[in-house]
Amino acid sequence: MTALYQKVSDSILEQVMSGALPVGAKLPPEASYAAKLGISRSTLRLAFAELERVGVLERKKRSGTQIISDQPKPRFNMNTTDINELLSLGRETELSNITTNTVRTADIPQLEGYVSETDYWLQVYGTRTLDGEAKPFNVSRVYVPARYAGIEPLFQKKETSVFRTIEKSFNVSVARVSQAAKAISCPQEEAEILGLALGAPVLQIEAQLYVQDGSLMEVSVAIFDPDRFQVRTDVRIG
Repeated sequence: MTALYQKVSDSILEQVMSGALPVGAKLPPEASYAAKLGISRSTLRLAFAELERVGVLERKKRSGTQIISDQPKPRFNMNTTDINELLSLGRETELSNITTNTVRTADIPQLEGYVSETDYWLQVYGTRTLDGEAKPFNVSRVYVPARYAGIEPLFQKKETSVFRTIEKSFNVSVARVSQAAKAISCPQEEAEILGLALGAPVLQIEAQLYVQDGSLMEVSVAIFDPDRFQVRTDVRIG
Protein backbone atom coordinates (compact mmCIF):
# COMPACT_ATOMS: atom_id res chain seq x y z
CA MET A 1 0.00 0.00 0.00
CA THR A 2 1.40 3.39 -1.01
CA ALA A 3 1.90 5.79 1.90
CA LEU A 4 -0.27 8.93 1.92
CA TYR A 5 2.71 11.29 1.73
CA GLN A 6 3.92 9.45 -1.38
CA LYS A 7 0.50 9.84 -3.03
CA VAL A 8 0.60 13.57 -2.24
CA SER A 9 4.15 13.82 -3.57
CA ASP A 10 3.16 12.03 -6.78
CA SER A 11 0.12 14.28 -7.22
CA ILE A 12 2.16 17.48 -6.84
CA LEU A 13 4.81 16.12 -9.19
CA GLU A 14 2.18 15.37 -11.85
CA GLN A 15 0.95 18.97 -11.62
CA VAL A 16 4.50 20.29 -11.90
CA MET A 17 5.34 18.12 -14.91
CA SER A 18 2.08 19.06 -16.65
CA GLY A 19 2.72 22.77 -16.11
CA ALA A 20 -0.27 23.27 -13.85
CA LEU A 21 2.28 24.26 -11.20
CA PRO A 22 4.99 26.10 -13.18
CA VAL A 23 8.69 26.21 -12.42
CA GLY A 24 9.47 29.31 -10.39
CA ALA A 25 6.11 29.38 -8.64
CA LYS A 26 5.89 29.31 -4.88
CA LEU A 27 3.56 26.90 -3.14
CA PRO A 28 1.17 28.17 -0.44
CA PRO A 29 2.24 28.16 3.22
CA GLU A 30 2.22 24.68 4.76
CA ALA A 31 -0.78 25.24 7.01
CA SER A 32 -3.08 26.53 4.28
CA TYR A 33 -1.82 24.07 1.65
CA ALA A 34 -2.30 21.10 3.99
CA ALA A 35 -5.82 22.28 4.80
CA LYS A 36 -6.58 22.67 1.09
CA LEU A 37 -5.40 19.11 0.42
CA GLY A 38 -7.18 17.72 3.48
CA ILE A 39 -4.02 16.27 5.02
CA SER A 40 -1.92 16.95 8.09
CA ARG A 41 1.07 19.29 8.00
CA SER A 42 3.37 16.39 8.90
CA THR A 43 2.17 14.46 5.83
CA LEU A 44 2.71 17.51 3.63
CA ARG A 45 6.21 17.99 5.03
CA LEU A 46 7.08 14.39 4.14
CA ALA A 47 5.78 14.94 0.61
CA PHE A 48 7.78 18.17 0.30
CA ALA A 49 10.89 16.41 1.61
CA GLU A 50 10.50 13.75 -1.07
CA LEU A 51 10.13 16.33 -3.83
CA GLU A 52 13.04 18.34 -2.47
CA ARG A 53 15.20 15.22 -2.43
CA VAL A 54 14.62 14.62 -6.15
CA GLY A 55 15.33 18.25 -7.03
CA VAL A 56 11.80 19.47 -7.80
CA LEU A 57 11.24 21.74 -4.78
CA GLU A 58 13.44 24.00 -2.70
CA ARG A 59 12.48 24.99 0.82
CA LYS A 60 14.02 27.98 2.57
CA LYS A 61 13.22 29.52 5.92
CA ARG A 62 11.21 32.73 5.60
CA SER A 63 11.13 32.26 1.80
CA GLY A 64 8.69 29.37 1.54
CA THR A 65 8.65 26.46 -0.89
CA GLN A 66 9.48 27.08 -4.54
CA ILE A 67 9.30 24.83 -7.59
CA ILE A 68 12.77 24.74 -9.14
CA SER A 69 12.47 21.96 -11.73
CA ASP A 70 9.80 20.05 -13.63
CA GLN A 71 12.00 16.97 -14.01
CA PRO A 72 12.91 14.87 -10.97
CA LYS A 73 16.47 13.59 -10.80
CA PRO A 74 16.68 9.92 -11.85
CA ARG A 75 17.05 7.40 -9.04
CA PHE A 76 16.76 3.69 -8.45
CA ASN A 77 14.04 2.61 -6.02
CA MET A 78 14.55 -0.66 -4.16
CA ASN A 79 11.31 -1.83 -2.54
CA THR A 80 11.93 -4.54 0.03
CA THR A 81 8.83 -6.59 0.73
CA ASP A 82 10.30 -9.94 -0.34
CA ILE A 83 13.56 -11.55 -1.50
CA ASN A 84 12.92 -10.84 -5.19
CA GLU A 85 12.63 -7.13 -4.50
CA LEU A 86 15.80 -7.22 -2.41
CA LEU A 87 17.59 -8.58 -5.48
CA SER A 88 15.99 -6.11 -7.91
CA LEU A 89 19.12 -3.98 -8.23
CA GLY A 90 20.97 -6.94 -9.71
CA ARG A 91 18.16 -7.75 -12.11
CA GLU A 92 17.10 -4.31 -13.31
CA THR A 93 20.43 -2.49 -13.74
CA GLU A 94 23.73 -3.55 -15.31
CA LEU A 95 27.06 -3.96 -13.57
CA SER A 96 29.55 -2.22 -15.90
CA ASN A 97 33.29 -1.53 -16.04
CA ILE A 98 33.87 -4.95 -14.52
CA THR A 99 37.31 -5.96 -13.29
CA THR A 100 38.29 -9.03 -11.28
CA ASN A 101 41.16 -10.02 -9.03
CA THR A 102 41.94 -12.37 -6.14
CA VAL A 103 42.02 -11.30 -2.49
CA ARG A 104 42.63 -13.05 0.81
CA THR A 105 40.18 -13.13 3.69
CA ALA A 106 42.45 -11.06 5.90
CA ASP A 107 42.68 -8.30 3.27
CA ILE A 108 39.00 -7.37 3.38
CA PRO A 109 37.39 -6.32 6.71
CA GLN A 110 33.90 -7.32 5.51
CA LEU A 111 35.07 -10.95 5.04
CA GLU A 112 35.95 -11.42 8.69
CA GLY A 113 34.12 -14.47 10.00
CA TYR A 114 33.38 -15.89 6.55
CA VAL A 115 35.13 -18.90 5.02
CA SER A 116 36.38 -19.56 1.51
CA GLU A 117 37.74 -23.05 0.88
CA THR A 118 41.21 -21.79 -0.07
CA ASP A 119 41.24 -18.59 2.00
CA TYR A 120 41.16 -16.74 -1.33
CA TRP A 121 38.16 -14.96 -2.84
CA LEU A 122 37.33 -13.71 -6.32
CA GLN A 123 36.69 -9.97 -6.11
CA VAL A 124 34.39 -8.58 -8.79
CA TYR A 125 34.41 -4.78 -9.07
CA GLY A 126 31.95 -2.71 -11.10
CA THR A 127 29.64 0.29 -11.26
CA ARG A 128 25.95 0.84 -12.04
CA THR A 129 24.55 3.80 -13.96
CA LEU A 130 20.99 5.05 -14.39
CA ASP A 131 19.57 5.36 -17.90
CA GLY A 132 20.47 8.66 -19.50
CA GLU A 133 23.21 9.51 -17.02
CA ALA A 134 26.98 9.52 -17.46
CA LYS A 135 28.02 9.26 -13.81
CA PRO A 136 27.40 5.97 -11.98
CA PHE A 137 25.17 6.01 -8.91
CA ASN A 138 26.80 2.90 -7.43
CA VAL A 139 30.19 1.28 -6.91
CA SER A 140 30.10 -2.42 -6.01
CA ARG A 141 32.65 -4.92 -4.80
CA VAL A 142 31.48 -8.53 -4.69
CA TYR A 143 33.48 -11.30 -3.02
CA VAL A 144 32.90 -14.84 -4.28
CA PRO A 145 34.20 -17.87 -2.32
CA ALA A 146 36.59 -20.26 -4.05
CA ARG A 147 33.92 -22.86 -4.90
CA TYR A 148 32.31 -20.39 -7.32
CA ALA A 149 35.47 -18.62 -8.51
CA GLY A 150 35.32 -20.49 -11.82
CA ILE A 151 32.89 -17.85 -13.06
CA GLU A 152 35.74 -15.35 -13.58
CA PRO A 153 36.27 -16.07 -17.33
CA LEU A 154 32.54 -15.65 -17.96
CA PHE A 155 32.38 -11.95 -17.17
CA GLN A 156 31.92 -9.51 -20.03
CA LYS A 157 32.15 -5.73 -19.80
CA LYS A 158 28.55 -5.68 -18.59
CA GLU A 159 26.52 -8.17 -16.55
CA THR A 160 23.28 -7.92 -14.62
CA SER A 161 24.85 -9.26 -11.44
CA VAL A 162 27.39 -11.66 -10.01
CA PHE A 163 24.75 -13.79 -8.30
CA ARG A 164 22.90 -14.35 -11.58
CA THR A 165 26.11 -15.61 -13.18
CA ILE A 166 26.62 -18.01 -10.28
CA GLU A 167 23.01 -19.20 -10.44
CA LYS A 168 23.25 -19.98 -14.16
CA SER A 169 26.70 -21.57 -13.97
CA PHE A 170 26.22 -23.79 -10.91
CA ASN A 171 22.48 -24.51 -11.02
CA VAL A 172 21.85 -22.94 -7.63
CA SER A 173 19.62 -20.07 -6.57
CA VAL A 174 19.59 -17.40 -3.91
CA ALA A 175 17.53 -18.58 -0.95
CA ARG A 176 18.44 -16.00 1.69
CA VAL A 177 19.68 -12.41 1.72
CA SER A 178 21.07 -10.67 4.79
CA GLN A 179 22.00 -7.02 4.48
CA ALA A 180 22.78 -3.96 6.55
CA ALA A 181 22.93 -0.32 5.49
CA LYS A 182 24.80 2.58 7.04
CA ALA A 183 25.85 6.11 6.16
CA ILE A 184 29.58 6.68 5.66
CA SER A 185 31.86 9.43 4.38
CA CYS A 186 32.59 8.89 0.71
CA PRO A 187 36.15 7.63 0.06
CA GLN A 188 38.23 9.36 -2.59
CA GLU A 189 37.98 6.69 -5.31
CA GLU A 190 34.21 6.41 -5.02
CA ALA A 191 33.81 10.20 -4.82
CA GLU A 192 35.55 10.61 -8.18
CA ILE A 193 33.45 7.87 -9.79
CA LEU A 194 30.11 9.07 -8.40
CA GLY A 195 30.84 12.75 -8.97
CA LEU A 196 30.63 13.62 -5.27
CA ALA A 197 32.80 15.65 -2.94
CA LEU A 198 35.35 13.75 -0.90
CA GLY A 199 33.76 12.91 2.45
CA ALA A 200 30.18 13.53 1.26
CA PRO A 201 27.62 11.26 2.95
CA VAL A 202 26.92 8.07 0.99
CA LEU A 203 24.97 4.91 1.69
CA GLN A 204 26.92 1.68 2.12
CA ILE A 205 25.05 -1.63 1.96
CA GLU A 206 26.80 -4.84 2.96
CA ALA A 207 24.97 -8.00 1.93
CA GLN A 208 25.44 -11.74 2.18
CA LEU A 209 23.67 -14.09 -0.23
CA TYR A 210 23.14 -17.78 0.56
CA VAL A 211 22.02 -20.74 -1.56
CA GLN A 212 19.42 -23.39 -0.70
CA ASP A 213 21.71 -25.50 1.50
CA GLY A 214 22.63 -22.48 3.62
CA SER A 215 26.14 -22.06 2.24
CA LEU A 216 27.46 -18.64 1.30
CA MET A 217 27.19 -17.54 -2.34
CA GLU A 218 28.72 -14.06 -2.12
CA VAL A 219 29.48 -11.09 0.09
CA SER A 220 28.91 -7.67 -1.46
CA VAL A 221 29.87 -4.17 -0.40
CA ALA A 222 28.06 -1.48 -2.37
CA ILE A 223 28.28 2.31 -2.08
CA PHE A 224 25.43 4.49 -3.39
CA ASP A 225 24.85 8.17 -4.09
CA PRO A 226 21.90 8.75 -1.70
CA ASP A 227 20.35 11.35 -4.02
CA ARG A 228 19.93 8.72 -6.74
CA PHE A 229 19.09 5.62 -4.75
CA GLN A 230 16.30 4.84 -2.31
CA VAL A 231 15.43 1.81 -0.20
CA ARG A 232 11.81 1.55 0.87
CA THR A 233 10.43 -1.12 3.20
CA ASP A 234 6.71 -1.82 3.40
CA VAL A 235 5.85 -4.64 5.82
CA ARG A 236 2.34 -5.62 6.88
CA ILE A 237 1.48 -7.77 9.87
CA GLY A 238 -1.71 -9.78 9.88
